[in-house]
Amino acid sequence: MSGERSTLVGTPVVIAPGKIFLVGEYAVLEEGPAVLAAVTRHAVAQLVPGMEPMSNVVREAVQLARAEIGETASALPPGSVLVNTDDFQQGNQKIGLGSSSATAVATVGALFESVGIPVDKNRARVYAVALAAHQAAQGGTGSGADVATAVHGGIIKVERQPVGAPLVEALTPPPGLHLVVFWTGQPVSTMNMIQGVQKFAKKDPSAYRQMIETLHETAGRFVAELRAGSATGAVELAGRYGRRLAVLGAAASVPIVTDAFNRASELAKELGGIAKPSGAGGGDIGIAMFATPEAARLFARALPRPLAPLDVDLDRLGVHRRLPDEASSENSGLFHV
Repeated sequence: MSGERSTLVGTPVVIAPGKIFLVGEYAVLEEGPAVLAAVTRHAVAQLVPGMEPMSNVVREAVQLARAEIGETASALPPGSVLVNTDDFQQGNQKIGLGSSSATAVATVGALFESVGIPVDKNRARVYAVALAAHQAAQGGTGSGADVATAVHGGIIKVERQPVGAPLVEALTPPPGLHLVVFWTGQPVSTMNMIQGVQKFAKKDPSAYRQMIETLHETAGRFVAELRAGSATGAVELAGRYGRRLAVLGAAASVPIVTDAFNRASELAKELGGIAKPSGAGGGDIGIAMFATPEAARLFARALPRPLAPLDVDLDRLGVHRRLPDEASSENSGLFHV
């Protein structure tokens, strides 16, 4: 997709991928583990002299990246970073694959590469600056997991710490795991969903804590199944996580699992797999998991409208400088449409 997009001649072009949650939604906000995968929808960024910032995320990322670069930044011309996020559109609607996080990461990367700091050798610096920029632009909310995914690529476990940056661990998917990413046709405000759950946390902290601890435990067991190489175990635990998200949503009177997700879940169950929200829920993006490629393909083809499978693959590279002759990465075999 983005690998073929034309860009200006001159300054380096940097791309950063989007993300999906496999498990860990809401738990990651409370220092629980989350597992995310980077997907081949990219923010494409390039420094443009004389340009004004196109968004708050870009403005914050440019300012913080210049500060991180230090005196060397004086060699850069005045201007900002142009970021193309067309990959994060489905028709004329934005889809929830982490465009703002990818934008922050690609913007920081474009500044770094423009002064000769290679992003692939400075991922910790890119992450620290992009995370600070993303949180500043969004009022300090968010786990940072989506930013980490855009930086590192692949499949990662992210776990927030009481102090300091989240811990990030690369994971290898079991050979028999097969995924379908789908869109419900209904955009949703992640902020509104999180705020609804936070209201419940204040109203009934004991019940909230018990539900979050259950999510923590289930996500941890999902990670253990991935490490053990068990596709069937990972599918079963992801389904359990989805059901517990539904319990949290019902208790908080927040529609984390909607009728559309329930329809997808019933179809996946008939085919021996599971389907659940990927992210805050309420609509937008879902993820289905199966232990055979045939079941995954059948699910993608049988999704009832307005549900639609998304053409994505695993992005293994994370943020990187795009080369003029860069070709699309080889199919991972993990995702199906």
